[in-house]
Amino acid sequence: MAGACSTDEPDLPTTTLMTPTAALKVFMPVRAPRIRLVCCSYAGGNASAYAHWHAGLPDDVEVCAVELPGRGARFREPPLRTMGALADHVMASLLPLADAGIVLFGHSMGGALALELASRLVDVGMPPSALAVSGCAAPHLPSRRRRRLHDLPRDELVQELNLLEGLPAGMLDADAFIDLFLPTIRADLECRETWRAAIRAVPVPVHVLAGADDALVALDDLGEWQRYSSLPIRVRVFGGEHFFIDSHRAEVLAHLREILGEPPAPAGGGAVKRASASTAERIA
Repeated sequence: MAGACSTDEPDLPTTTLMTPTAALKVFMPVRAPRIRLVCCSYAGGNASAYAHWHAGLPDDVEVCAVELPGRGARFREPPLRTMGALADHVMASLLPLADAGIVLFGHSMGGALALELASRLVDVGMPPSALAVSGCAAPHLPSRRRRRLHDLPRDELVQELNLLEGLPAGMLDADAFIDLFLPTIRADLECRETWRAAIRAVPVPVHVLAGADDALVALDDLGEWQRYSSLPIRVRVFGGEHFFIDSHRAEVLAHLREILGEPPAPAGGGAVKRASASTAERIA
C-alpha cells in the first residue's frame, strides 16, 4: 500500500510517494522544489549515506536518496545483480518527478548507476540538469583492481575490500556484520564488474569529483569522462581518499551548491589548476 514519506512536519506534503518497493527516499521533503538531487550510493551503501545532505544545500533543493533492494529499509528484498536492472528499477521512481529539474549524483558504483540513469532520462525526453560522478572512473577504462571481486570466496573478498579501501571504515570489522551485508556487497560488485556501458556523449553537463589520494581512480584519467558528454566537463579534485565525500563533506556540498545554482561562500586557500579538455580544480 502506498504511503507518504514520514516527516516531522505533518502539514508539509511530501513530494515523492513511497511504497514498500520505492527506490527513492526523501529525508526532508520540500514543497515545490526547484531541483531534486538524486543521490546514488557506493557498493553496499544505502540511502542513509545522504540523510543529512539537505542541511548543506539550498532550501529549494530536495535530496532524493536511492534505496536499492537488499539494504536499509529494504534489507529483506533480494539485491539486483545487473546495472541495467538497477537503472530500470530506479527509473520507475524517477519518471513521475518531471515537475522539477533533476540533478544526478553518484559515488563510486553509484556514479555508474547515475550515468545509466542520465542516459535513460535523455531517451525519454527528461534530460537531467547535470550529472555529478564522484570517486568513479570513466566506465570504459580498465579496473584498477587486481582481479574481479564479486565471485571470490568470502575471506578473499573481505581481504581484497580491506586492501582496496573500497568500503567505509569499520564496515567489515565484525564477522556477524560481514555475513549480514556481504551478499548485497557481492551483488553490487557483480553489477559494476559485469557492466559494459556504451560510450555515448549525452547533452548533459558532467561534473567529475575525485579524491587526491583515491587508490581506485587515477587522477590522470579523469578527463576520459569527456567521452560521455557533448558539453565541456568540469573536474574537481578534493583532498582525501576514496571516501572524500565523508572526510571533506563541507567542501563537497559547497561544490554541489554551485552545480545546483547557488555559488558557494568565498573561502580562502586551495590551488586551482585548469586543463584544456575540461575545467579542473583542486581543493586542498
